[in-house]
Amino acid sequence: MRPNFDIELLPEAIEFLENLDDKSRDKIYYNIKKAQFVNDNELFKKAKRLHLGI
Repeated sequence: MRPNFDIELLPEAIEFLENLDDKSRDKIYYNIKKAQFVNDNELFKKAKRLHLGI
């Protein structure tokens, strides 16, 4: 299966992720990879609310 989009993390994002605890970092990486292949509205629900200022 081909990903819907490619992901390139900025150096600052990589540094941020490296400073997280293992469980949090793993969950973020899991969600990033999941988003590449699956359209899951729940996955970006919080990001959408933040973007809309809700």
